[in-house]
Amino acid sequence: MKLKTTFSILAATGLLSLTGAAYADNTITFDGEVVDTTCEPAVANGDYTVVLDQVAKSELSAVGVYSRVSTPFSLQFINCPATATQVGVVLNSSTYDATTGNLTDVAGYGSDAVQIAVQDEAGDPVVVGAAAPTSLVPVVNGTASIPFTANYYVKDIAGVTVGLIKTTAVYSVRTQ
Repeated sequence: MKLKTTFSILAATGLLSLTGAAYADNTITFDGEVVDTTCEPAVANGDYTVVLDQVAKSELSAVGVYSRVSTPFSLQFINCPATATQVGVVLNSSTYDATTGNLTDVAGYGSDAVQIAVQDEAGDPVVVGAAAPTSLVPVVNGTASIPFTANYYVKDIAGVTVGLIKTTAVYSVRTQ
């Protein structure tokens, strides 16, 4: 029995060594860019608040985006560098659903059954946590305005309850 256990340990150790050797030559490349300046938010401190209208629980009866209760908003920028021709943003949050890309409020609302979905001007989803910026808009005379819409999104009908949803996202400006 002792010989069998020793052999199993040696075999497992050998497999681990071979696995480690098989991945020894892979590379991770990190790319960044330092720019003179970037666009500045047009609002004080760069903070925006988007207030969605109330929605009746009975209206949230199917999985998906509820565009009937949509709230348009825009992020506006000033003092964009002369070299910038387009601007976009990347949204990140510590409270988002990696599956849907939507914002959640599990701590306050109690579940991720109802989420906040952000869409660009074309109605395409803005995926929170994505590396690529949202739809790029033109910079005109050093300013830009990126239009969005916030909507309720139902992920799980059975989990829909009455309550407040409050969530946050941080945005990073990307110019081209």
